[in-house]
Amino acid sequence: MSSEPCTLIDKVVMPHVLDFISDRLSRFDTSTLEWIKLLPLHGKAILHGCCTYPVRTRPRARSFKSGYRIRASVNVEMPPPFKYIHWGRVPCKDFKQGWYSGETAFVFQDLEECAVHTLAHECFHFLSHSRQVNLKNTEANANWMADEWLVDFKHDRI
Repeated sequence: MSSEPCTLIDKVVMPHVLDFISDRLSRFDTSTLEWIKLLPLHGKAILHGCCTYPVRTRPRARSFKSGYRIRASVNVEMPPPFKYIHWGRVPCKDFKQGWYSGETAFVFQDLEECAVHTLAHECFHFLSHSRQVNLKNTEANANWMADEWLVDFKHDRI
């Protein structure tokens, strides 16, 4: 379904990670996705991600100066495993959907897992904002989809 492929920038040298993400996104319309960047991160943070939405040429205009942009940075100095606390779907029968959004520990055994999860999380924001997935654009939902993609990535590595 993907239109033209977006630009992939890999400053961490993980081509198989970006190949996996590209393959997943090929099922969607990526014509408005300008680029995906995977960058090194230094210091104390484990990871950082950002999905930038299109910028209009002027307020309420139908034309845009830029498309969606996805950036993920992973810490290339810290040793694995990595533990990251963020919002996740916490199972609970008291809620209609069977879960609530709450703090969750995400554990990655290596830098590739961290990179896949971070990129997949940001891809969710792109897909939800562009109305290509029918889920509310929340951190818990983004991490849920990232978990699903990470399971598939791990399976593909075997």
